Amino acid sequence: MIVVADIGNTRIHIAAFEKSRMIEDWYLPTPRETASENFELELTEFMKSHQTLFAKPHFEGWILCSVVPWLTPIFREMVRNLIGVVPTVLFRSSPLPISLKTGESPTIGIDRLIVAAAAYDLVRSSVITVDIGTATTIDAVTDKGLFLGGIILPGPKLWLDSLHFGTANLPKTEIEKKNSVIETSTSGCIKAGLYNGYRHLLEGLVRQMQSELAYRAQHDSSIYLTGGSAKHWCEKFPNWCFHPDLLLSGLARSKVWSKESIKVGDCRRHDNTPKLIG
Repeated sequence: MIVVADIGNTRIHIAAFEKSRMIEDWYLPTPRETASENFELELTEFMKSHQTLFAKPHFEGWILCSVVPWLTPIFREMVRNLIGVVPTVLFRSSPLPISLKTGESPTIGIDRLIVAAAAYDLVRSSVITVDIGTATTIDAVTDKGLFLGGIILPGPKLWLDSLHFGTANLPKTEIEKKNSVIETSTSGCIKAGLYNGYRHLLEGLVRQMQSELAYRAQHDSSIYLTGGSAKHWCEKFPNWCFHPDLLLSGLARSKVWSKESIKVGDCRRHDNTPKLIG
């Protein structure tokens, strides 16, 4: 069994995988940098209440990715102190089934790359990933597994929060399905604007990306929808593959990717950074 963790801006998603199948998952809030002591207590409590996960011989290790740089070493050190195992952290240089163009921007998040790699690994042809979270990313990969990049935009919750905190009278609301764009209450208007506006936004951006990717693909690109807020729109895109835990699945598959990379001489890498640390 492999335990994986996605350290995101809003929450930490932890999951246990057995033979590429997620058997259970949990959430912890991502702490602010000034509140790491409270987080240490929460993580300690979590580890103690799930001791069976980390019992040998079935426990094979812990793999994580993070978009919160200051928290990564703290998290690894806490886990090492609690169970004597240092989690492996995936970086841009880690073995993946996709490649980056030489000279690609070093700022591309590892979370985007793992989501794209996991989707490509499933189809081994051109693919577009739509990941709806704190931020929403839409990325493209060619038939040959070349990561082209994509776009980043505010996630739906940031959209709603911006209306509330950026105005004097607009209320704080939650994501809610609203098929009509004619509402009377202020709250209903905001919800309808977000739900329908985001749906059309995603549809239009993906259509443009499909058009731009078409010359690099032998057939229509697969589209994968994932992320914490993707469930609100999945029924609006029945032709898209809904895979809410694509990032975690990619983390669990990373051991396989590492073995495959060793077999082929790690020919996809474009720098001299060590593959993994941990």
